[in-house]
This record gives sequence, C-alpha cells and structure tokens, in this order.
Amino acid sequence: MEHRQRHYLASIFASSVLVIGACEERPPNVIVISLDTVRADHLSVYGYHRSTTPNLERLAEEGLVFEQAFTQTPWTVPSHMSVFTSLYPSVHSISHLTPQSDMSAMIPEILRDAGYLTAGFVAPVLSEDYGFAKGFDFYLRTDRVRPADVLVDRALEWLAGDPAEPAIRDQPFFLFLHLFDAHHPYEPPWPFDTAYVPRYRSDIRELSETHPYTQDKDLTDEELAEVVALYDGEIAYADFAIGRFFDALRELGLYDGALIVVFGDHGEGFLEHGLMNHGNSVYEEAIRVPLLLRLPGGRSGGERVEGPVQLIDIAPTILQELDLEPAPMMQGTSLFNPVLRDGSRRFAYVSEAYAACIRTDSWKVIENPKSRAQTIPRALDVDYELYHLTEDPREQNNLALEQTERLASMTEVLHRLDQENQELRRQIREDLDVQELELSEEQERELRALGYVQ
Repeated sequence: MEHRQRHYLASIFASSVLVIGACEERPPNVIVISLDTVRADHLSVYGYHRSTTPNLERLAEEGLVFEQAFTQTPWTVPSHMSVFTSLYPSVHSISHLTPQSDMSAMIPEILRDAGYLTAGFVAPVLSEDYGFAKGFDFYLRTDRVRPADVLVDRALEWLAGDPAEPAIRDQPFFLFLHLFDAHHPYEPPWPFDTAYVPRYRSDIRELSETHPYTQDKDLTDEELAEVVALYDGEIAYADFAIGRFFDALRELGLYDGALIVVFGDHGEGFLEHGLMNHGNSVYEEAIRVPLLLRLPGGRSGGERVEGPVQLIDIAPTILQELDLEPAPMMQGTSLFNPVLRDGSRRFAYVSEAYAACIRTDSWKVIENPKSRAQTIPRALDVDYELYHLTEDPREQNNLALEQTERLASMTEVLHRLDQENQELRRQIREDLDVQELELSEEQERELRALGYVQ
C-alpha cells in the first residue's frame, strides 16, 4: 500500500503510459450508457417475460452479457462515481447529501489525457457540483428528469459536429449517455405507457410516485402489477431510445469499431421485501443490474459470463482494451481477468445503503445497523441476514442462526473490506486535501423533487 501511495499523486493525472498519438492505428471510440434504476431481471435480454429490451438483445448477440453484475450501492450519485473512479463508495465518499472536492482520477480524465475527445449527456442528478463534469470537454446536464430522446438527440448532434470542425473524425472520442427514465415516478411516454396494461386505475399515478421512506400504503396485487407495468414501460422506452442511437451510429459509421458498455446503476424494489423503490436495502432487486459489453468488431459476440462482477470493474476493463494503465488506486478488476471470466470471483461488495453485503456466486450476508429498522419502514429488524441464493433466490429464508460458521467467515471478509476502504479513503483525502462541500440550493431542490431529501 505504501508503494502505491508513494506513486499516487505523481501519476493520478497521467495514468496512461501510452500516448494515443503515437499509435499507428486509431484506438476505438468508447461509448458508455447508464440506465438509471434498472434491475437486471426486468430486461428481456436477461430472460424477463416481457419484451422490454429488443435493442439490447441485439447488442447482446454482438457482445458479452454479465449474468451476475452488481452495483456498489443502490444510489445514483455514489454508484456512478464508483463507475467513474473504480472506487468503492466508502472510499470516494461522494453521495447525494455529501458532495466532495476533487477525489480521484476519473475515466473521462484518463482518456482525455490520452488524446480522447470526451462528452457527457446526463440527467439532472449527475451535477457538476459532485465532480461529474471533471475530464469532459463537453458536458450537457439537462433540466428535465426524463429526457431520453432529448439526450440522444443532443449526443447525435455532438457526433455530427460542425462540418468546418472535423475533430470527431480525427480523434477518438469517449461519450457518456445517462438515461434516467426508469427512476420513479414512472411516467413513460406513449405508446410505452400502455404497452403492458392498456387501462389503469385513476389513482395509479399517485401510487407510482410513492416515496420509499413515506410509503405507508398496502398495494393490492392489481395496483402493484400496474405500477410494475409503468416501470417496464419506462425500460422499454429507454431501450427504444438506445436503439435509435445505435442506428444513427451505424449510419455515421461509428458503431462497429466502438467499445460499447451498457450498465444499470442500481435496481428497484416492488415489495419483494416489503419495500418500494431503492436505496433502502441490498436485496437482489436493488443491487443486481444489467451489464453488457460490446467489443470492437463484435469480438466474443453472444458470450454470457456467469461469475459475479462489479460496476467498479468497468473502468479497468475500458483501459485494458485501450492498452492504457489504470490509476494506481483503482479497486476494480478488468472484466477480461480470467478470475472473473471462469466464475471463480470471490465476491461482490455493496455498502452505503442503510445496510451492507458480501455476495458470492451462491451466498449473501447482509449486515444491518441498529438504526435501520427505525429508519426504513418494513425493514427486517435483525443484525445479520444470510441467504443461500442457489436454493433461495428470493431471499426469504434467513440462515444466519443456522449457518454460524459461514456467517462468521463472510462477515469477517465484510469487516476487513470496510477497514481497508476506510484506510484508503483516509490516504486519498490526505493526499488530495479533499473537503466536504455544502449542497447548493439548486441541488437541494432537485434532490427533494426526486425524493432524496425530505
């Protein structure tokens, strides 16, 4: 660790050891698409009974699908920061309520320093005040919550560029597209609003807007089914927008040679454990997310990877494909690593969600703080939960009192990782003089409108 720390500051803004301009062949363009609030099991590309993602199914035929991909936290801001930095949330410390000053090297910075043009097109919550614009040559944050078509149009305008400025044709580019549509309240546009339920109850909109921490209504099976149908309509709309984006890339000749990553930042609950929405648990519906990777030329097309992977693995994967070195403090592992590809990955780690968990390929331990049951309505009032996911995929049978040895070994891993993350956080904050920042009035208004602030 001391060796890594010694070289950290010297290399943080120059973490690529290769210079793009020195390469004889132009490196691939990189396109990263984030699907906010999208759980993996509601995508038809993952076997869902509704055809919600035909365009992602087409992408899967040309790329890799990671069957067990996990977010590091079921919150939008810290999850995306973990993707951009390849750091666990407790290390980068950035959340909706605690923005920070500059924390660590981010993937847009690394690629820009390596000769890439960088552009981001995002929904309101990924504010510049959190540091998300860092490393981008162009960063567009809309003032609309559900702007899939708007963001796609603006991204395509940027790609088309000014005919008098052929820079995009001369340089490789990194493009980040953040689609927020599946986040509650669920209000998909026509015809996706009635794609799965032709007619709704008059109060279904009110029910779909219910916030996770004030949710005190018991939904009937019919009401819950209608809420889910609206959510699925949002996913289908986002997939439609992605399909339109990919079609335009093909017409521009920018699709086949690109490295494309599509991921979900976290999932969403629909009363599987008595809870709606997200941020309030680390159950499968909240943390298992889609992750698809299309390599240039469609290499490894149609492959499905079974082993557990994490969203912090995305940045190291991009850098390895581009023959660039990761920043020294990155905690993820390239998805090309044989340890991940053969299914023997030890675990995925999730935290900063009123609970924490270690998730292996077949077991999960959850640690609940004492205050969780008082903070989150309907939360399970126990210190630990242990589930055998192979036999109990819905996490209904808590084995913590029966499998005491397994519980002890898994919680030991959890606590050790907690300690390592706190130490790494301390080192980074000292090295970079990181300071906590106050939320602006605009941030508070936006977070309150989305239900993150009371």
